[in-house]
Amino acid sequence: MILLLYVRSITEMKNKGFSMVELIIVIAIMAILTGALAPMLVHYIAKARLSTDVDTGKEIAKAIMTCVTDDSVKDNAVQHASAHPVNDMDGNDFKDAVFGMLGVTQLDGKSKKDADGNNFDSGKDQFYYTLDADKNKVEIFYGGTTADYQIYPTTGSKLVK
Repeated sequence: MILLLYVRSITEMKNKGFSMVELIIVIAIMAILTGALAPMLVHYIAKARLSTDVDTGKEIAKAIMTCVTDDSVKDNAVQHASAHPVNDMDGNDFKDAVFGMLGVTQLDGKSKKDADGNNFDSGKDQFYYTLDADKNKVEIFYGGTTADYQIYPTTGSKLVK
């Protein structure tokens, strides 16, 4: 009787889990998918970084325009007809007011490439601005100082696809 139960339990045992072949097939499929999707993921990450920098540039423009409306701060603003790095902003009170509105002490961009995937020139991966405080005119650039790299008031062709 005991022997019969033992034989019955052996024959009723079922294999549980996956076989080695099934596991290898799953790993191979995952490797193929990873290889195919990785370039797209890298592209989307670069695009998100550039989009973040464009949004930051618009916030910089808003902060500068807000500070220009305050006469005591406006008097300390040094006007620039050509693009000037935001981190090297002249006029300590003006710079402190702008950076205080943004809640930072330094502005660094996240993107190292433009919308076409080309690297920015060496040292150009930063924000630039022009300012005419009397006309309440400000322009913001990122990655270069030409209209192609303009963020505000319009976005240049090198920063948007």
